Amino acid sequence: KVFAKFNFLPWIVIGKLILVIVNIYVLFNAYFRAKEKLIFPVRKITKILQNFALGNFERTIHYSWSNEMGDLSNAVNRLGKRFRQLTEEYSFLKENFYQLLDCIEEGVLFLYGNTKIFFLNKRATELLVIPLQKITGKSLLSVIRNYEIIKETEEALRDGKIRELNLSYLIKEGTYKVLIIPVKENLKIINCVILIKDLTYVKNMEKVKTELIANISHELKTPITSIKGFIETLLDGAFKDEEITLRFLNIIDFEIGRLYRLIVDLINLSEIESGHLKIKNEKLKLEEVFEEINLIFKKRFEEKNLEFSYKSSISEMISDRDKLMQILINLVDNAIKYTPEGGKIWIESGGQNGEVTIKVCDTGIGIPEEHIGRIFERFYRVDKARSRESGGSGLGLAIVKNLAGALGAEIKVESRLNQGTKFIITFKS
Repeated sequence: KVFAKFNFLPWIVIGKLILVIVNIYVLFNAYFRAKEKLIFPVRKITKILQNFALGNFERTIHYSWSNEMGDLSNAVNRLGKRFRQLTEEYSFLKENFYQLLDCIEEGVLFLYGNTKIFFLNKRATELLVIPLQKITGKSLLSVIRNYEIIKETEEALRDGKIRELNLSYLIKEGTYKVLIIPVKENLKIINCVILIKDLTYVKNMEKVKTELIANISHELKTPITSIKGFIETLLDGAFKDEEITLRFLNIIDFEIGRLYRLIVDLINLSEIESGHLKIKNEKLKLEEVFEEINLIFKKRFEEKNLEFSYKSSISEMISDRDKLMQILINLVDNAIKYTPEGGKIWIESGGQNGEVTIKVCDTGIGIPEEHIGRIFERFYRVDKARSRESGGSGLGLAIVKNLAGALGAEIKVESRLNQGTKFIITFKS
């Protein structure tokens, strides 16, 4: 009757509602606490690890948790720091390794997969005449149009054996050595390295050296044989004839003079080419230099009735007097030898744009066009018989060219057959 009188049912319902609200609050509170302690840290760590996967190791986790999530965050930060250090070390080593490869004389190609190019150094691009850009990832066949290299590379990748090739043609004719080296990991061939060495210059130098020795031997043998023959003839009794003796002694003297000039020229050329030549630059008055040349050759000019003159539009230049005199003496000596009687020899000089030009000209027999490109070679003679008769060593123009180079000058020649020759020396400022 009392309960019926007061009707507690609404209050019971209200109590249950309050209980539900309290439970919901407790659940939400627990959720947000869990989110703060677990979900937020996991999201932060996930984001940082995603950055690691992209190669960004700069970002770190800022945390204030002292539980297991704090330990995990600390470990991730230390991992990122270590990755950053390793990446910097790798980048440093890679950059220095590539720079080192760019400094070596051999062309280097790294291949991976099915003969795809991973890297090639600067020398390889020069030997193969290809641009450095946009080569990575291309097939070897698209870069090297050489069947033998392609075939041997494929074989090396198949059987793992090193290949060595000697080629006479790559992009142009020459002498090339190619080494193909398979690279293995756990007994499995993973890639390949190709080394290309250009031996053309070395082979050419060996050829020049062989020819030089042969030429020197020949040049020494000729006068020595002549001297020996005349001495033997004199010893056999010819010395009793005064006229014959005098003629033979003059010939012997001429041949000894040729030997002496050859030896002196060889010594001079060796000194110049060794790079140990000392250059003593000074202010020179060109008219004085040219007048000295006139005095040195005055007797020979008169003997062949040659007209010699000089003119200069500049009065002075800076150079080594002795070396310049040696150049001019060689050129004027040649001009006298190859200019017929009654001809003209003259020297001109001028300056423009800071450069000084000296020209040694003559009205001589000239040089055939097919010989002009070789006249500065050692022992090269256009007219071998005439050159030897005049006592030339065959080294004069080689000395001139090397001396001009030592003085920082360039020399070229212009010539027309039976009209004359002009040697032009240009001294750079």
